[in-house]
Amino acid sequence: MTLTQILKDPNSFFEEKIKSEVEFKTPLLIMIFIGVLAAISATVMTQSIMSAMPEEMAMFGIIGLVAAIAGAFIGVFITWVIYTIIFYLLSSVFGGEGDFKRTLEFVAYGFIPTIINSITSIYVISKIFSTIDMTTVDPIAINETLLADPTMQMITVVGIIINLWSANIWRYGLVHARNMTVKNATIAVMIPIGISILFNLITLLGI
Repeated sequence: MTLTQILKDPNSFFEEKIKSEVEFKTPLLIMIFIGVLAAISATVMTQSIMSAMPEEMAMFGIIGLVAAIAGAFIGVFITWVIYTIIFYLLSSVFGGEGDFKRTLEFVAYGFIPTIINSITSIYVISKIFSTIDMTTVDPIAINETLLADPTMQMITVVGIIINLWSANIWRYGLVHARNMTVKNATIAVMIPIGISILFNLITLLGI
């Protein structure tokens, strides 16, 4: 079993993985790496906003930077647990049976595709911020400024595709962790993921 196998054939990966004991070393390494990427992204954005702050507010900027980095890193693990709880509860509705720890373990693997989007987003965000004069932009409206950029809009579209890729991994994770049919696992996964994608489309289209 390799991590590349889960990207190409998640069903076979989990079919083999379910035969071994629950282990969190690999899932934790995956989430730590994603957390570091989230922290880097938060650093790029916060430092750009700080550049527009007056010197007398520098201390508040540093505090904000530390909070943003910590929040981004910890937020990844909170997201992991929340996704697991949602998938666990929804899979129960569709007849799923299995250990929560196993579900938590398998859900972590579904976040692997997001690494691609995270790295791309960091590059794009840093490039966009390098062209923005932060002294002329309202920090509160910075999100609207980013979303108005065509490249960032493309990243959002790629993010939706990545989300579907992750969903494919998660459904097979539920099939084996929760002893479900592919159909029921797909429904359990696509309810929250579908809502997430819908929200992204609404944001992208400015509806």
